[in-house]
Amino acid sequence: MKLTVRALAEKIGAQVEGDADALITGVSSVEFAQEGDVVFAESPRYLRMAERCPASAVIVWLDAPTIAKPLLRVDSPRQAFLQVLQMFAPEPQHPQGIDLNAVISPDADLADDVAIGAGCVIEAGARIGRGSVLYPLCYIGQDVQIGEECVLYPNVTLMRGVKLGNRVIVHSGSVIGADGFGYVTVDGVHRKVPHLGGVEIGDDVEIGANVCIDRAKTGVTRIGSGTKIDNLVHVGHNVQVGEGCLLVAQVGIAGSSRLGRYVVLAGQVGVADHVTIGDGAIVLAQSGVAGDLAGGQRYFGSPAREHGKQLRAMAYASRLPELFERVKVLEQRLGIGEEETKGE
Repeated sequence: MKLTVRALAEKIGAQVEGDADALITGVSSVEFAQEGDVVFAESPRYLRMAERCPASAVIVWLDAPTIAKPLLRVDSPRQAFLQVLQMFAPEPQHPQGIDLNAVISPDADLADDVAIGAGCVIEAGARIGRGSVLYPLCYIGQDVQIGEECVLYPNVTLMRGVKLGNRVIVHSGSVIGADGFGYVTVDGVHRKVPHLGGVEIGDDVEIGANVCIDRAKTGVTRIGSGTKIDNLVHVGHNVQVGEGCLLVAQVGIAGSSRLGRYVVLAGQVGVADHVTIGDGAIVLAQSGVAGDLAGGQRYFGSPAREHGKQLRAMAYASRLPELFERVKVLEQRLGIGEEETKGE
């Protein structure tokens, strides 16, 4: 795609400052920009970086300082940049039709326009909705339901009875509906607990690569509509994840925990079993959630505490060696330390 700054501004509703005839041929971040690229800056720091990089134009906030490059002024540079990325993104080249090497049960129900790649296995009772695409080597178990316009990338596994809503994307290597981790120890032997429930995934969910979402013991493990899950996340049995949540890489959620709507769990957050996290809570990276957290706040640490309190506690902890030395000096002055030593 090639277009002028003026034409790009019309598409994203921007005000142009500078050379409106400059040619835009690509989109990039400031770190990797080349001549012809448009980049975005939403802070003075990134605006300075944008000015130094080879990019041909910069998307900025409305009252950003003028620099020696064409500017496209918008209310939200990040949202405008997303629009530009979508404009320049190539159309996905999904598989078409049903490959002759797919193994499909005669008792499966496939919409007329689904695409099934080579080596896929679709078991009896499975239903796949209009416009859905299965890349090669996917496994679809008995009675699985896949909604409309879903995309399953290579080597995705959906075990018995899993239900996907519409427009769900599942990336390679993910397993949905494996048994939960449940055992009862009897006479020194770990006896497996049967998991009879299922997994339900809402509409517009995206699930990254190598994600595991376990089936419920009874009932369902549920992922709410609009939730986005990064790579290498584990969701245990009977977990309930609300709408619009963000689960970042290497998050682990133990069984029967509940997340409200629009909860954010940053990288490597661990959540213990039977924990409830309220709507809009944000848990920062590498935190451990051992108990219930109220919604609408930021949390950090292990165990996770309100962010400001945790930072103060860490600041105090960093001063412990100094405080210990001061206490020793005070004890020496008062003779406390000597008396305790003689008593021992």
